[in-house]
Amino acid sequence: MTFLMIVLGVVVAGSAVAVGALLGPVTRRMTADVKALPPDQRAEAVTATRTMLMQVGSLVTVALSLAGLVGTFYFSSQTVSLEIQKQFQARYDKALKDLRSSDSSARVQGLYELEDIAHEAPSFAWKVTLSIAAYLQDRARGQATPRPHLTVEAALTVLGRRDRKSDRGPVFTGPVAADGVTLRSTDLSGTDLRGIDFTDATLAQARFTNADLRTADFKNAVLSQARFTGADLRTADFTGADLRQADFTGAQLDGTTFRKAKLEGALGLPRTTS
Repeated sequence: MTFLMIVLGVVVAGSAVAVGALLGPVTRRMTADVKALPPDQRAEAVTATRTMLMQVGSLVTVALSLAGLVGTFYFSSQTVSLEIQKQFQARYDKALKDLRSSDSSARVQGLYELEDIAHEAPSFAWKVTLSIAAYLQDRARGQATPRPHLTVEAALTVLGRRDRKSDRGPVFTGPVAADGVTLRSTDLSGTDLRGIDFTDATLAQARFTNADLRTADFKNAVLSQARFTGADLRTADFTGADLRQADFTGAQLDGTTFRKAKLEGALGLPRTTS
């Protein structure tokens, strides 16, 4: 409001100065050549000149007013944008605090709050992704929390649903323990999941396209119709896993173990795989 009043004051003052100049010095200068005319013609010429200059003055006033309004709108929009950013930052800080809570439900709530922030404020998306990846890395380093699998499952779910257009680099989760999680149809394509433990996990129709899954443990996991196209699966272990109709087209499979795995309808596997 203060800024708007200042702008209006400047517009009014500028218009007054402009009008005064047009009616005074400018009019006299422009009518200097009509002094030799008869009085009635001279008066008519001065009046016509002043009318024209008043019209010009009106245009100047309108232009100044529009400029003032544009400036006010810009200033107001910048102020609103800054306030919104502060609100998102406060939500982001609160969510990170929740991730450090000993209460598993608070940690899960924090993870889904981060997901909401990333969707509502794209400028925060990459920062959110890195924060969730860092959270998983802490789990991989053995940072103890009650019911860790509940939050690991939520974290991987959020990572799987992220907008990859916001990614600015690789996303590394670390060799986190995700055994027994349920992540049907989750998309972890392109994610660095080296050493992750998916033992006994339910990952039917999950997508791991171009993911780094070196040394990953999938023993006894349900991976029917999962997609591993282009993934790096060197030395990964699929012992006893359900891989029916899974797609391994273009995947790197050096040293990968498929002992006792269910492979009916699986694509892209060497003929010697059994």
